[in-house]
Amino acid sequence: MKVLSGIFLLVVILVIIFGSPFPSEKPLRARYYNSPEPILPMSFEHQDHVKTNCLVCHHNYLDDTGIDMCMNCHVTNQEVWPLLEDQFHDLCRGCHAEKAAEDADDNPPRECIACHRESENQGEVGAFSSQPS
Repeated sequence: MKVLSGIFLLVVILVIIFGSPFPSEKPLRARYYNSPEPILPMSFEHQDHVKTNCLVCHHNYLDDTGIDMCMNCHVTNQEVWPLLEDQFHDLCRGCHAEKAAEDADDNPPRECIACHRESENQGEVGAFSSQPS
């Protein structure tokens, strides 16, 4: 009985830390931002990130690598393109996990579909949203 209780407790802890292993919906890959290969949609709401220093994401203001939206380089630049998924997952997912571990009041979403969906306000100024090309 102790073994079953231990296993149950471990599963509960893993679900709390990593989220449910059963996604509620699955995003579809498409050629967003004129990507050379189909990629998942991505949604980023600037208003949800106002407590984060802009330079954490907008490295281009420090290193003069671009003046436009993230995807203009991260999808079209042949040197940067192969790193797209790793770069965004390391930055975005890493920050979300860090904030969740700190037990911040405004706990960021940890489910994949929370970011890999088409934005509800796509096309609005300040929105980072996917539109298939």
